[in-house]
This record gives sequence, C-alpha cells and structure tokens, in this order.
Amino acid sequence: MRWMGIVAIGLLAACGGSQTPAPKAGTAVQFVAFGDAGTGSAAQIAVGEAMGKVCAQRGCDFALELGDNFYASGVSSVDDAQFEAKFETPYRSLNFPIWVTLGNHDNSRGAGEGSDNARGNYQVDYHYLAGRLSEKWRMPARYYSFTAGDGLAEFFSLDSNPLTAIIADPSPEWNFVTYSQAQQEWLEQALKDSKAKWRVVFSHHPYLSNGLHGNAGSFDGQPAVMPGSSAGGPWKQMLDATMCAQGVELMVVGHDHDLQHLQPVDSCGRTHFIVSGAAEGPRTFGDATRNAAFWQQDLTLGFFLVRLEPTQYTVTGYTLDAQNQPVIAYQQTLPKP
Repeated sequence: MRWMGIVAIGLLAACGGSQTPAPKAGTAVQFVAFGDAGTGSAAQIAVGEAMGKVCAQRGCDFALELGDNFYASGVSSVDDAQFEAKFETPYRSLNFPIWVTLGNHDNSRGAGEGSDNARGNYQVDYHYLAGRLSEKWRMPARYYSFTAGDGLAEFFSLDSNPLTAIIADPSPEWNFVTYSQAQQEWLEQALKDSKAKWRVVFSHHPYLSNGLHGNAGSFDGQPAVMPGSSAGGPWKQMLDATMCAQGVELMVVGHDHDLQHLQPVDSCGRTHFIVSGAAEGPRTFGDATRNAAFWQQDLTLGFFLVRLEPTQYTVTGYTLDAQNQPVIAYQQTLPKP
C-alpha cells in the first residue's frame, strides 16, 4: 500500500515570484516552517499571506508544514473539501512545494487523541491525486526523506503519532512497538546513508519544548512509564537511538502553539531545535524555563524562516503586527552544529 511506503525524493526548487534570486545549488537552502494551522480561519489565512510576502522578498525554496494540518480530526477522504478550504486557499500565495508531516489531530476520531491513524493515509493519497488544485502538497508516505540544495541538506519527515497517542489505535498495524521498530530501522539506515552536510528531522511532536505539552517522555506532565505512548516515551527512545545518536544537526516540529529556538542538550548531542506551531492559534508557554532557549515567543501568530549554508545557519522568527504584516522579531546566525 502506497501510504505505508518509505520514499526518498530529490528536490531543487526555487521560490516562485521571488524578488531576489534563489540560492545557487549547493550554496544555501531557505525555507519557512509552520504548523498547527488547519481550520481555515482568518488567522490561518493571514499567516499564509505573511509567509508569501516574506518569501517574495527573501526567496524560499519550499515550506515545511509541521502537522495538525486539519482540525479537529483530519480528513475523511482524498476528495475532502478541507484540502481546499484549509490548505489550498490559505497557502495560495506560496508558489513552491510544501512538505507536510502528520499530527495527532490528523489521525483522530475526536479532538486529537490519535486513535485513528488510517485517517492520515488520505493525506498521503492526496499527494498522488490527479487533477488536484495545485502541486504544492508533498507527502509521499507517512515517513519519508527528500534532498535540497543539490545535496546540501536532507530532510527526514517522521510519523510521531502512533508513538505518542493519548488513546491507542486498536488496529495492530499501528501498535507503537512494531511501528516504532520499523520506522527506527528506516531512519537509522537513511541517516547513515545520507551524504548531506545538513540533516534535518521534522515531525509534529517535539523532543524538547517549553510549551504546554513539554518534553518527549513526559508530555503533558505524565510520567514516562512503559508500556504506553501518551507520555511520548517510545518517541523519545526512537529519537535517542537515531537522531541524537547520529548527531542530526536540526529538528523542526510543531505541537506546541508558540515559537521556540532551543539550544542543544546533553541527552541529544549537537542537535538544535525549532518549535514553530503558532500559525493559527497561539498559546502560552507551559514552562518557559524548562529548556534553554536562544529565543522564544508565545501568545502571538508567527513562523520561522530558516537558511542553511555549508558552515552556518540563520533562523529568523516572524510575528504578525496589528495589520497582519510580518515583522522580524528575532534573527540569529549560528555555526553549523
């Protein structure tokens, strides 16, 4: 079945309509990252238009959409009208690929409990749908990889949901033990095989976060006790054995509805972290001091622009002002980890 396939795809895309030239192949990769926006509201549309303005001015190769793409419980078919109302319309000014990962609300029967992973497969199927409104949507499998910048960077989209569900999916194929093992084996090999200078993991659920949900292994204040996935213990274990063990440079996630650029921690080596879940319904932090941050902002709409270069990277945090115009709230260039 196609939605269970594991896909590696090459990409070298330029930002349509850019007023500045896109980076030359192999010299830089630039993208916007956003998540937790999927109701079709005025706020979601405003953030989509703000990202379009930034990319028209600065140049973007693609975007990462970080899950919870359709509130409150995903889509019900590949022809669901939500694809137009909550994706195509809000992001009509983004004239480049949008690489998408699955969130807990995309795999739910109710409000984000994560108990119906089969619903997420429709989002994979939309990637292959002939005659869709645009070619922006990119989700060739539930977890997959693609390369950018003539091999400068490789991106690994992970499916965190069966490993973090509040209510376990009753179907055996989504058992968090076997699903974690299969995904871990794929990721271990894919990271070893990667020749990219930058390896970027992106997913919905975080490894670290100062937001309401918190760190993997103790999500929502729960003790990390096996067996059970709601605290994110299986998710943390898989990332420890792969992303952290192999020194992935950057992880980009959503789930918490705020903006965070977090420093590396001893438990995960050199990996830096970005949380970008403020693209529609911003919230307050859970504990702003839980993890050391380069910068963070809650209670505001916004997104990140990230530029990867061979020896450094630049993170720009944008928020929206009272007129819904994008404003640089933070920018920092750091050496490549």
